[in-house]
Amino acid sequence: MYKADSHVHSNFSGDSVERLENIAERAIELGMDEITITDHLDLDYADGIKIFELDVPKYIETLKKLKETYRDRIKIKIGVELGLQPQLVRKYDGIFNCEDIDFIIGSFHCIKGMNVAGRKFFEKYSKDEAHRMYFEEILETIKLFPRINVCGHLDFINRYGKAFHNDYREINFELHKEIIDQIFIKLIKKNIGIELNTSGLRYGLKDFHPCRRNLERYKELGGKIITMGSDAHKASDIMKDFDKAREELKEIGFEKFCTFEKRKVEYRDL
Repeated sequence: MYKADSHVHSNFSGDSVERLENIAERAIELGMDEITITDHLDLDYADGIKIFELDVPKYIETLKKLKETYRDRIKIKIGVELGLQPQLVRKYDGIFNCEDIDFIIGSFHCIKGMNVAGRKFFEKYSKDEAHRMYFEEILETIKLFPRINVCGHLDFINRYGKAFHNDYREINFELHKEIIDQIFIKLIKKNIGIELNTSGLRYGLKDFHPCRRNLERYKELGGKIITMGSDAHKASDIMKDFDKAREELKEIGFEKFCTFEKRKVEYRDL
């Protein structure tokens, strides 16, 4: 069993204060084979928020030093979580052309210029409308970013909206089935994977991101590329709930999960 976490944040992300050294030491303590640091780069964030504007040169330089320091103890990979919006295609060229980056997650934190975790998004739309807009934005935007490696925490929008909709955690998958299928088909065609993000359980949900229903559908449609990430923002959450995640993937019929090095997919035994 290969032990890897492909979605971890450090204090290079504006929403984490965790030191890289703590992350590396925790990974070693857990007996991990590798860990990928994937700090946020989320330009043009809603409401003028600037905390996700990553200093890329400093980030890469620091991670290279960390890799060297721990090279005999654990493999450390350089990743990034990009916040995707249609107007950012050219602004991210430097990331896609950077040979030092092993892994790129494409995530959707802002829809139509609104923060999906904020009040405005759910205040303006019904729950089903908000969810529909979220999935539509993913479908249209992934066409513009064919060089991402995986689509991050698909369906994570059910974390939000509680202040306005008592049933905000329940996505009407039958209502959105067609567009979710289109997303998966587009990803598979472009050789882009998805991640199984275990943070849903830590947000009080009953499932991961994507939920089991969507993981099953991805598999049915021929999806094979799937990474595993905790989305940890503190060292204690690294590989959180991975045993449950592995079992779920096996039950669905997956035999492998994926890691990436120099943007190339690697298949690992579950």
